[in-house]
Amino acid sequence: MAQMRELSRAVPLLLLSALAAGAEGCAGSPRIEIHGQEARLSSMFGGACSIFLNIRNPGDGGDVLVGARVDLPGAIAEIHDVKDGRMVRKGKVAVPAKGVVELRPGGLHIMVFNLPRDAGAGTELTLRLEFETSGEKRTSVRIHG
Repeated sequence: MAQMRELSRAVPLLLLSALAAGAEGCAGSPRIEIHGQEARLSSMFGGACSIFLNIRNPGDGGDVLVGARVDLPGAIAEIHDVKDGRMVRKGKVAVPAKGVVELRPGGLHIMVFNLPRDAGAGTELTLRLEFETSGEKRTSVRIHG
């Protein structure tokens, strides 16, 4: 009889554990893809360029873009948005499941400051995007004048 009572206490705990594990698996996984990347020299800031691209996530879980870097000595990459006609730094960008985030002129974009003097139109750089869940995604981008 004592074994039956212990078993009747253990079954609800086992069921709760199984439900929790199943719910965790339902969260889904992102599948980040980078498309249409291009960089343009800034007409407002010397030694700077803006990077535009599309971040696609055909996966069934969301992700968050948390940072950007480029492989140029001394260069600094930041995520920016435009609000009320002013450029503002943005810390994070949500990338929804089965969605697309467009980085475009006049909206979300990546600014690269402190470009080396010899970096200009035709320069190709490696862009590293850091995502909360998916980690680092690399792509190459050519600067246009």
